Amino acid sequence: MSPPHVPVVIKKYANRRLYDTDRSTYITLDSLAAMVKEDRPFVVLDARTGDDITRGVLAQVILEEETKGRAMLPVPFLRKLIRWYGDSRQDEVSEYLERMMDEFIARQADASPELSSALGAENAEIIGQVMSMFTSLHAVERGVGSGPSVESLVREVMDLRAEVQRLRGDGAGATAS
Repeated sequence: MSPPHVPVVIKKYANRRLYDTDRSTYITLDSLAAMVKEDRPFVVLDARTGDDITRGVLAQVILEEETKGRAMLPVPFLRKLIRWYGDSRQDEVSEYLERMMDEFIARQADASPELSSALGAENAEIIGQVMSMFTSLHAVERGVGSGPSVESLVREVMDLRAEVQRLRGDGAGATAS
């Protein structure tokens, strides 16, 4: 078996079968989900071309979890997320979501269960506000509807920055960038 820090190579064949080259056995999407939960690094390669298809396969794992009645992603969030595909700021949204998830995980490790629950609710609310803001900015950029003015959106961004600072416990409040 590979050392724990070396990613396991999973090959995906045309018949949709996944082959764990480390254990020399076929596996399922559930097996990949278990590997993620165990923090076992892996990369999924197309067996024919050698292309890295890890992202797409992980999306399949999420889809499978969502359809098993373990839904975590609210429909409004998914709709907002889909709107950003192909947008010039798609990478910004992706980076933001990754940072928020990292921060959420870090807070979970440091917080008591009661505090974690409260922070989770606050983080969910903030994520909803930010996604709403991104959607609003997108509409303003595209000239869609008679939504909020750019000035009100800038004010909203400043308010959200202040809220993030408050949640981090800096006490520094919002500062102009």
